[in-house]
Amino acid sequence: MLTPRFDLKQDDEGITINIYARYANIRETEVYVDGNDFRFYSTPYYLRLKLPGEIVENDDSKGSYDCDSGTFTLKFSKVNKGENFEGLDMITTLLAPPKKKDIVPNIEVIGNPAAPHDDELDPLVNDPEQENDNDGDDWFVPQVPVAPGVSHILSGAPKYGFANKISGALTSFEAGWLRDVIDLPLPDSTPSDQRKSLRESSEQDHFSEDHYMADLVQAEETVNPSILFSPFWYSTDPILLTDQEKDILKECPNKEYLLDNEEKQTVLYSLVDILFASCYSHRVSLGETSSESSWDINKISGTLSWLQTYSTLEDVLRTSIRRSLTYPLYRHWELSMKVLEDVKQILKIGKKMILKRLCEIHDLFNHSFEPRYLHNQLYIRDYLVWIQQVPDSLLLSLFNALDGLIPRKEDMGFDLVELEAAAWAVLQEENQGELQGNSEEENLIIGNSIHDVVNQLDKMGMGGSDDSEDSDDDSSSSSSFSSSSCSCSSDSSSESSDESSGRTKGPLILEIGETLHSDDSRDGDH
Repeated sequence: MLTPRFDLKQDDEGITINIYARYANIRETEVYVDGNDFRFYSTPYYLRLKLPGEIVENDDSKGSYDCDSGTFTLKFSKVNKGENFEGLDMITTLLAPPKKKDIVPNIEVIGNPAAPHDDELDPLVNDPEQENDNDGDDWFVPQVPVAPGVSHILSGAPKYGFANKISGALTSFEAGWLRDVIDLPLPDSTPSDQRKSLRESSEQDHFSEDHYMADLVQAEETVNPSILFSPFWYSTDPILLTDQEKDILKECPNKEYLLDNEEKQTVLYSLVDILFASCYSHRVSLGETSSESSWDINKISGTLSWLQTYSTLEDVLRTSIRRSLTYPLYRHWELSMKVLEDVKQILKIGKKMILKRLCEIHDLFNHSFEPRYLHNQLYIRDYLVWIQQVPDSLLLSLFNALDGLIPRKEDMGFDLVELEAAAWAVLQEENQGELQGNSEEENLIIGNSIHDVVNQLDKMGMGGSDDSEDSDDDSSSSSSFSSSSCSCSSDSSSESSDESSGRTKGPLILEIGETLHSDDSRDGDH
């Protein structure tokens, strides 16, 4: 049977259930409503919902089918008018789990005076109708099978996965194949208490001082667009799950998680770690996804790449920031701080936004060339189910704890403060060298210009003497030049009057004029 896509809407009077079943056989459609139990059957689709409130089928109830879209629209009245049904977007939790029956043997105790009377026994014991009480069980068809191969636990073996409850699940995979998605060597045999030291040693080896300093001083061309980008979770628009996200959620197995306080803490800390990696990928890709997105998320998350568990929230932030400064393309402190603010904003918004981020991760891992679908089976699918079940107050407390932490560069172990000081000092020296080089170049240009002017003046002075000599030999040239000398003589007279009145002459033009005047005078005498 197929579980159809569905969504629910409500008002004060009732609830509307939209079921998208394009290939349904309308003639074989059945609908059943009893309190908070809703069931829909239309070959080959089957849907069973456990609603957060009670509904009733009455005269106000109605249903329709749109042949074009293949949509059933069913409307029912609320038993308690005005009641608000919470969690109608939590698709997985609405899918009712199969009914569980306690199998109790019919045992009759004979000849034991200490045994209680029949009316004092558990009512389930010796109830001939209990074993065969199958009323309505035909409706309880399992809707989603549990993913095989990742649920067993080996005693004494290192554990990993959601809530650190899985072990031995990776033994059948080749080490070279796992290396593409898990950095931890031999995950099923390496002791859990060695993961942190091995991870930090690897980060120390891969951290590049040159890369970090280059991104620091070249931020305007490389990192700034990502820093200035505003993701959609800062928008005031209503948060809506897409059809693709709904399909992912309805395929997740609906199961309950019995976690103690330590396990809850482990799950919450790893959630922050995974969200940080997801937000980094979203921000540097400016809201788009690419072939590198799944790599970024996998690599930056210590939970996914090293199967790491955390004991403090400070350790989570230190790991996430260190890895964001070590492995991806852009490695910048301010960018990492922006990503941290993104994580806080998502936690502040609540379940639906967290689900959207986890659904994107799930889709990216399922379509990754490397076997990252393993992380969906180990972590992401369980997170998708568990998040829908936790109270909002738990996520709010996580936000408050995270909001009170301020990461420091000195705590990262990479000498970031010293590296940044060195980078800015080198940049300042380069800028000063460029300025000095520019000044020397400008002085050289000015000197060359002055030299050219002097040469031109010398040539013009020599040219006047040659013209004078030529005028003696060539009468036509002499008469022509003499006419020119007249105007020059008048200019000279004007300049002489200017000198007598105390006016200042231009240093270059007047010198040229005086030279010409002197030569012209000689031509005139001839």
